Amino acid sequence: MLTRTGSFKSQSEVVVGSIIYGTLGIFMDRIQDMSVGSILFCRLFFGLSMLFLYLFLSGGLEELRLGKNRKYLLLLGFLNTITGLSFLSAIRYSGFSVAILLLYTAPVYVSLLAPSILGEKRNGKSLLPLVLAVLGVLLISRPGELIGQFEANSAFLKGLGFGMLSGLSFGAVIITVRYLKDDYSGMAQTFWLTGVSLVLVLPSIAATPLPLVLENLQTLVLFGVTITLAALIYLRGIAGISAQTGSILALIEPVSGIFFDVTVLKSPLYLSTVLGCCFILAAAYLVGGRGEGERNLEELLP
Repeated sequence: MLTRTGSFKSQSEVVVGSIIYGTLGIFMDRIQDMSVGSILFCRLFFGLSMLFLYLFLSGGLEELRLGKNRKYLLLLGFLNTITGLSFLSAIRYSGFSVAILLLYTAPVYVSLLAPSILGEKRNGKSLLPLVLAVLGVLLISRPGELIGQFEANSAFLKGLGFGMLSGLSFGAVIITVRYLKDDYSGMAQTFWLTGVSLVLVLPSIAATPLPLVLENLQTLVLFGVTITLAALIYLRGIAGISAQTGSILALIEPVSGIFFDVTVLKSPLYLSTVLGCCFILAAAYLVGGRGEGERNLEELLP
């Protein structure tokens, strides 16, 4: 039987990981003149190095032993690569707010697909927090102001395409992580998905001049370590709660991203942004505060 303490711990890990993820926009602003693929490679490389060193020093390399369903680890790495490349591309072409809006259409896909794929019970009470979360992200992104850019900026349309792809692949990542929770720990999943993604984006770094990498090296190292730490915390948490609950709690990331965007990057703060953050926090409270995630887990775990 899952305890309330265990449920709260898992939910808290998802929240903390999502807040750290919100710093991504700062790093993208600091890295100059590098392609999306090369940025992703460096982040993955330094992140994987950090994970290996930690496991080596702690004697936890045994945790990485491959067991059954290893083909889904390859799938997880492939999906993670698509999510990373498409999301960073969406930021480049359409800006942070549009990218985060489309990335967090993932809960819609998760809510639709998780019950049939994972066997999670479809709960009608989850509709309200889902609606609040989607409304919150819409308010943050102010889509009404963005419609006028369709004809004026073809790059914006390209960003929309990348953003929609990132949302779909992110939803698939959430479902795959949940599917593998009984076979691999959060640490193992983080390590292997990072390793697979690193191989997939290897060609990108070959075309990047070494002086350009060295110029951005300090930021790239910090980027890799920070985001990998966020991924580890997030994956540990999401493995302990239902996929639908985890996907909505992760919507705290846009709130965190907007906060860092305003305070660090000095972007303007709009009333719609504040209202959107309130909607998202309300959705997270409804999911976590009422113990809905705990009840779902009690139905799924032995």
